[in-house]
Amino acid sequence: MSHRGLALLVAAAAAATIAAALAFLLLGGEPGSEDPIPRRLQAEGTLAPRIVLFGDTVRAHVDVTLDRRRVDPDSVKVRASFKEWRRVEPSRIERSDAGSTTYLQVAYVLRCLKQNCPPERDLRPFEFDPATVSFTDRHDGRQKQETVEVFWPRLIVNTRIGPGDLAVAGSPWRADIASVPKPSYRAAPRLLISLLSVAALVLALTGVALTWFGWPRKQPAPVPAAPAEPEFLLTPLEQALELLEDAARANGAADQRRSLELVAEVLAQRGDEDGLAPAARELAWSPTAPPPEATKGLAVRVRTKLEEELRTLEAERRRLEAEAAAVAAAEEARVRRA
Repeated sequence: MSHRGLALLVAAAAAATIAAALAFLLLGGEPGSEDPIPRRLQAEGTLAPRIVLFGDTVRAHVDVTLDRRRVDPDSVKVRASFKEWRRVEPSRIERSDAGSTTYLQVAYVLRCLKQNCPPERDLRPFEFDPATVSFTDRHDGRQKQETVEVFWPRLIVNTRIGPGDLAVAGSPWRADIASVPKPSYRAAPRLLISLLSVAALVLALTGVALTWFGWPRKQPAPVPAAPAEPEFLLTPLEQALELLEDAARANGAADQRRSLELVAEVLAQRGDEDGLAPAARELAWSPTAPPPEATKGLAVRVRTKLEEELRTLEAERRRLEAEAAAVAAAEEARVRRA
């Protein structure tokens, strides 16, 4: 190889090396590596104002600029903690788009009124922990979660008491009781009292109604059923006498014989003195069927005897009652005389 060819080869190698170095510097890494996060998303934290007096309000902002071709704006989440400083208003998010670029701003309103917030001397610095911005990177169709830290500038809090304030005799603070502001309400007191009174009345009426409907009622007394008419049962003797008086039965002869035998037995047990029991038995065992006239006549004679016995018993009962009444009257008279 000639000197001229060797010189050209060295020059080409040097040009390739310089081009690779420039590509590495411009792309922020080795050729073929992923784009760095600053090219996909940038975030910055600011405080306004950065130098305040005790009790002042500070507004903190996290400004995020991203490329929508690589980062989903809806996936961006900002988390921040401010230690002793408390948020006095809800955080506010603003978004604006321009081409493929999206600008997000998350604003916080802060105030520190705790015991450890005022400076011990002239001033006190506050350094907050970095905020974190998380997002989803969608490179080559793949989604990957990334996180970026956002650092806050230092915040300086100055005291409100000057060097000469403590040298003055007495306290420099004064209270004005006459200028106390009027209280504020979320709802008008009169309207609230009216609504509560109506609600209490409704609840009271509801309780009364529930008590009324739930109170056990006295059940009406059941109507007594009408007493059943007494069922008069005939004695065997009366049944036998009715059968003897009825000569038109289908099986008249057999029924009459049985009835005559029953009448004879009952009369014999009662101590028959009129000869009715032998007459009834003779008819019951007669060779021929007892004639209806004979059985009816016997039934009439037996009924007449029974009625006489009943009259005798009734008369005896009345006599005994009269005697008992007389004895009671005599006893009562004796008691009165005594």
